[in-house]
Amino acid sequence: MSMAILDKKKRIRRFFCLILSLLFLLSSCKGIAISGKTENIPGYTEAQAMIVVGSERNRIQNVMGKEVWDLPVAGQVEKTYGEYFLAKTKEFLQDIRTLNLMAEEKGIIANGTEMESIRTAANAFYQSLSEEDKAFFGNCSLKDVVDMYVAYFVAEKTAKSLLANVDTELSAAEAKVISVEQIVVQDEDLAKELEEKVKLAGANFSYYARQYSEDPELQKNLAFGEREDEYAKVAFSLEDNEISSVFSQDGKYYILKCLSSYDEEATKERKERLETAIRSLHFQESYEAYQKEHIVRFREPFWKEIDLHSHEGSTADYFFSYYQEKVAEAK
Repeated sequence: MSMAILDKKKRIRRFFCLILSLLFLLSSCKGIAISGKTENIPGYTEAQAMIVVGSERNRIQNVMGKEVWDLPVAGQVEKTYGEYFLAKTKEFLQDIRTLNLMAEEKGIIANGTEMESIRTAANAFYQSLSEEDKAFFGNCSLKDVVDMYVAYFVAEKTAKSLLANVDTELSAAEAKVISVEQIVVQDEDLAKELEEKVKLAGANFSYYARQYSEDPELQKNLAFGEREDEYAKVAFSLEDNEISSVFSQDGKYYILKCLSSYDEEATKERKERLETAIRSLHFQESYEAYQKEHIVRFREPFWKEIDLHSHEGSTADYFFSYYQEKVAEAK
């Protein structure tokens, strides 16, 4: 497989994870003011909802064991993790429904090629289910699986449209990360004496740092914009291997040596984190503005009757992983 294809797959996987995390983020950030009306639209059928509930139950239970559902949770309305899991999964599906409502207004649908990938994924998922899986998933049909993949796909496509015009590009300077070595002492005379020594030709800065620095953390990474104190001002003024003059801050005296004035790998990682944060914020603001005016609430009775301890023979836990492999990466 070529590097170009691998890079494309990585980008798709990162974007899929971003969208999935954004949708789960919405479920964890409730509490916005309600100003609109509750939409009179049907929720998912029991089979459709249980495909997601069941697969996610199995994913967690396969790792943590069935006892996890009875564990207490703190700081939540729900008393057990099982109750909390069901509440958040219900909110997640309400968000999917809300995004589908937005998609209808925007005319966003799955095209023919996309539907082909969805049907392929749905068929593979359904054929892999055991009879116990199907029973736990509300006696679901292949059509139920297709419908849920379509619902998620359209929600993802709608979320992507909200991000389409967001300028998240940061310059390398804005995301810059540097690395410095430091000597920290409380005595000014000692600091000046050490400055003379470390600036001598051939002097070993690390040796003096280990011998005299009162801060056990001898090396630090600093990100541009995170600090605006004298320490950061001096650190970002240095070139590679340059040693600063003594400066004071908060009653201590510092000497810095620049190990790297541009940590390429750390800068790249920080740039990606910051750009993801910008996308997340924009998505959340756009979605919540719409949600305030289009309130979706599921009131189907089956939600109160779901037993996470039932059908222990069901282990299928790959509803979303099949989607990622056969739909997201096929685009």
